[in-house]
Amino acid sequence: MMIVDDDRFSLAILEKMLSSLGFLTETSGDGAEAFAMLRENPGRADVVITDRMMPVMDGFALTRRLKREPSTRGIPVILLTGSNVAEDIAAGLDAGAFYYLTKPPSVDLVRSVVDSARKEVDRQRNVASKLSVHQSAFVNVTVLRTLLKRPDEVEGVCSLLASLHAEPETIIQGIYELVQNAVEHGVLGFGLEQKAALLAAGRWQEQLSSRSADAAYKGEVEATMVRREGHLVLSVKDTGAGFDWRPFLAADPSRAGALNGRGISRANSYAFSKLAYNEAGNEVVGVIQTTRTVGW
Repeated sequence: MMIVDDDRFSLAILEKMLSSLGFLTETSGDGAEAFAMLRENPGRADVVITDRMMPVMDGFALTRRLKREPSTRGIPVILLTGSNVAEDIAAGLDAGAFYYLTKPPSVDLVRSVVDSARKEVDRQRNVASKLSVHQSAFVNVTVLRTLLKRPDEVEGVCSLLASLHAEPETIIQGIYELVQNAVEHGVLGFGLEQKAALLAAGRWQEQLSSRSADAAYKGEVEATMVRREGHLVLSVKDTGAGFDWRPFLAADPSRAGALNGRGISRANSYAFSKLAYNEAGNEVVGVIQTTRTVGW
């Protein structure tokens, strides 16, 4: 865990908090130094927590630089700031921030956000390690169609779908957000507010497991990846009634501090060049570029 802040007092407080939660920490006094450290050795931090306002290179610039570098773009960046201005929050999310914490953050919120960020990192590493041996075989796959019903099937299916890309770890999180939403909402019927309440009460996993075992929830999700010239096309379709997807395509500052409801906008911004839902909201199609556009 790398903490970046030019304020030594704030740095010490956050370092002590994270250490008390069992995390190993490393600190930096400005964004430029942190970027140089991570570019030289991306493995020195799984997650970065950075202050918004700093000299030399601020938190926004650090986030953008990390997301542009192939070796560091998979590192979740959590922005920490004293500002709750909507424009600042939107700018941070647009820069690629995983989460936006307002000072002073509570211990429980920090723990929850960091745990969520580390799960994303683990997901990227798992797909990379599982596919490293047989990645070349997927070059010959043009269509991959999968069916699933339960949350415990999501990660495996997403790993397979991502395998059609030359760098599967760079797209798996976007795929995961769409498939996970289809299972949790389309099949199991959890709404945004209901999931938020269960997360806050610490009962989300319990209720997710309970409903997954309930025979009343019989729907399924069909997730298909098709290889085209220069791009991949992902379609995710569930048997549910759908939802109003429009508010979730773009980053919403009002949800910056929420533990759920941000996955679709993040997928839209960082994994897909195009993302479109049908009118009902129970089918989504995303386009992933596989060749780089050269600018002149």
